[in-house]
Amino acid sequence: MNRPEPLQLAYDFSSAPEPVRLFEGTAEVGFGDDSFSGTADLLLRFLPSPRVVFHASVQGRAGESRFPLFFYTSDEPSYFLFNGYKIEGFRGKWSANSDILALDWHPKSDPVVLCDMQSKTSVAAILHIFNFPDFQGGQHQATAAPAGCALLVLESEEWRVSLQSLPNDATCQAWERIRSEGGCYLTHVAKLERKDGKPFSGEEAREQRLLLANFLSFTKGGRCSTSCEVGFDAAGKKTWETFASPYVSNPPYSWFTPFKASQAEVLFPLFVKRWQQSEEWKDCLRSAIYWYAQANTNGSSPGIDAAIILAQSALERLAHHHLVVDRKMISLEGLDRLKASDRLRLLFSSLNLPVGISAATLDIQKAAPSCKWVDAPHALTDIRNELVHPASKKQVSDCFIDGWKLSLWYLELSVLALCGYNDTYTSRLTAKYVTQSERVPWGNAG
Repeated sequence: MNRPEPLQLAYDFSSAPEPVRLFEGTAEVGFGDDSFSGTADLLLRFLPSPRVVFHASVQGRAGESRFPLFFYTSDEPSYFLFNGYKIEGFRGKWSANSDILALDWHPKSDPVVLCDMQSKTSVAAILHIFNFPDFQGGQHQATAAPAGCALLVLESEEWRVSLQSLPNDATCQAWERIRSEGGCYLTHVAKLERKDGKPFSGEEAREQRLLLANFLSFTKGGRCSTSCEVGFDAAGKKTWETFASPYVSNPPYSWFTPFKASQAEVLFPLFVKRWQQSEEWKDCLRSAIYWYAQANTNGSSPGIDAAIILAQSALERLAHHHLVVDRKMISLEGLDRLKASDRLRLLFSSLNLPVGISAATLDIQKAAPSCKWVDAPHALTDIRNELVHPASKKQVSDCFIDGWKLSLWYLELSVLALCGYNDTYTSRLTAKYVTQSERVPWGNAG
């Protein structure tokens, strides 16, 4: 069987962690009543953390010595133009003499867009992904994957994202460097296209990027997004480009089993359906996944105590939207009158999640009699309350790790259940290895 060719990168990131030049163009720097012109490179710098930055070199006027002004004032340049586009941002490092000013210009936000995305169309887009788990076991691996590449095919009703590892074992090598050195390295490349093959606008691609970033973050268990996207027309010509800094996150684990990557393929269309159900659901999922990614910590920053608070905030956000807005099981006033433990208990029960205290959280189980915890929601909210406003003086510090794991376990399962997922996952409560997976609790019913 003839295998397809691996997806081609739009940029060469092999020099990382050295800066990568993404784009070259003209620059104009305004300062007071003056303006100075020259050239600039749009760079992706990786150290000390990934960021997109313009490095400009502009020249003064012949016979004048105006640049020394920069040595004696803290005023910012009044504007910065790159290829005629005004880039909102601020000045970074700079140096100047009587002839040349070199400066870094940091965009206020990214992705940086240098065209009208609505007016640009393409039939495919190439997306670059950094520090995504090295997965195996996709449903299409045996039939559609390029030789030597792992493949995920994420499909919704209208869109297809083909996510590949890098050829020549480059993804494995990137992860060896991430584990030994830390930092940010390209691990995967993806192709976005409509399933009917029709063109799509850059604005439509940007909306798909937002959806995909949230899905990848939930799958990985830490913030993850696509970076430096390029749209192509049917002839293979570039039609638009966007430039974004990749995220660096190192979560300990998530619900996703990297050796059973078909889990992501099963979840994706369900996630998309819930995401697109309403703007309110989209906002709810974005908030919950953002807090989830922050709470799934290795314990440095944020610490376990803060992570418990973040995870339960996400659970209460889901409870409000699911119980009050979507299912209308209870009024807003009724939900507000409930104790926090009752709100979580109602959410978990409605999603067929177990609420009993089990030996999987042994420290909570040991403390339950003295703390008079009747079930897991009661224990979770008591632990959180002792962190936020310690009034009862209950000795729960030994339960912090269990409380953190249990909060995230409930959060992962709540999102999966709300999407209608009915397959396997890795349980952070019971799995001894990342290769272990089991059926979701409601999947065992009947």
